Amino acid sequence: MIKPFGRALLLAGAAALLAPVGVFAQDVRNLDNARSDVMIFNGEVGSVPAVFRYTMQPGTSLRVDVVPTDGSELDPMLTITDRRTGEVLAEDDDGGEGLASRATIRAPEGREIEISVTSFAFFSGEESSGPFELQLRPSIWTPLQTERLGFGTQVSGRVGAGETRYYEVSGAAGQLLEVALVADDDEIDPTLALYSGSDVDGDALMTDDDGGEGLNSLLRFVLPETGSYTIAVSPYGDSSGRYTLHVGAPRDHEIQSPQQVLGLSDRASGYLGAGYEEGALDPATITYQLTPEAIAAIRGGAGEVTFNMTAPVSDDTVFPSTIDPWLELGFETPLGFAGMMQDDDGGEGLNARIALDLTSLARDGDWLERLRVRASSISGGGAFEIELVEGMQPVSEAYAWDEEGTIDIVPPPMVVPAD
Repeated sequence: MIKPFGRALLLAGAAALLAPVGVFAQDVRNLDNARSDVMIFNGEVGSVPAVFRYTMQPGTSLRVDVVPTDGSELDPMLTITDRRTGEVLAEDDDGGEGLASRATIRAPEGREIEISVTSFAFFSGEESSGPFELQLRPSIWTPLQTERLGFGTQVSGRVGAGETRYYEVSGAAGQLLEVALVADDDEIDPTLALYSGSDVDGDALMTDDDGGEGLNSLLRFVLPETGSYTIAVSPYGDSSGRYTLHVGAPRDHEIQSPQQVLGLSDRASGYLGAGYEEGALDPATITYQLTPEAIAAIRGGAGEVTFNMTAPVSDDTVFPSTIDPWLELGFETPLGFAGMMQDDDGGEGLNARIALDLTSLARDGDWLERLRVRASSISGGGAFEIELVEGMQPVSEAYAWDEEGTIDIVPPPMVVPAD
């Protein structure tokens, strides 16, 4: 636990010499001899940063807040640097309340730091300046109390409102870490956070609130380095209660291409997430084109086909697939994908199905080569399977394209972009 310092301990041994800083900073203020349990200092950011120096005593941690003064137009940006090594220890823009910045750093062996306050818009040339309060809250630091877990294990516990429980897991670079936090009663809305090593004062590598079933949380993260990681379990808001934390079995993450091929009678599997563009592990959509063998079979007379996209049938509430399959069928054009048909629940349950006769497309041109089917999810993410089979399977009446449940597709007009 972290306990507040007494006044005498806070001030003991805090002495550092002033030294020149960059020509773009104001005069440096030495805060080592300041006298306050919670130290508050006034500053102002204009055309240059405001810079402060402070010496942290061994075995301490320090929370730094930069709060714009009432009426200030400043959106502060906080940077904390190790004076000896030049290493940037923390950066923050809006980690506090409103536009305020906040960062917490630790000094098990003591540390001399430099605190720089700039405007978030400083380097863009925009106007954002004004006065602020610099608030320093030092406290005694003790090593983090964690419980060690391995891959393929689980542990149960209870956490109260405002509390956090910590667990340590070690893995190899490139390994997929799957963590599920399941509520064991109706009183808790559990949340997860993952940190590198034991530095839970820094930014989390990943967080999740309701990524699992219901209010449960789910993390899927590829470890960037071999070493230990800390899992933080907290209740959302004022909730509290019992939970079970599950760490999935060890396995490597398979990178999925957003462009794949699908053959006749083939059944392919995939996993959808928030999308690579969002920094997620898995794509939000996967687009399939027909294999040369499938095109030859369709041109040979197997024109009636069905595309099925299904979510796996599983009672797994720990690592569930929450996907609601969605299929789109269209063509690749010079301007990108041109959708012509789509389906949500045309198969059984939430599964998607498109049944159609491709004979007309096989008669001329290269429309079969340009044909694409796109798999995505209405909501949620997880595992799915997609297949292309001969014959037109029945489509749910609510999603039938016409009385026969099929439609004769008309390719879109080809548009050649102007140079």
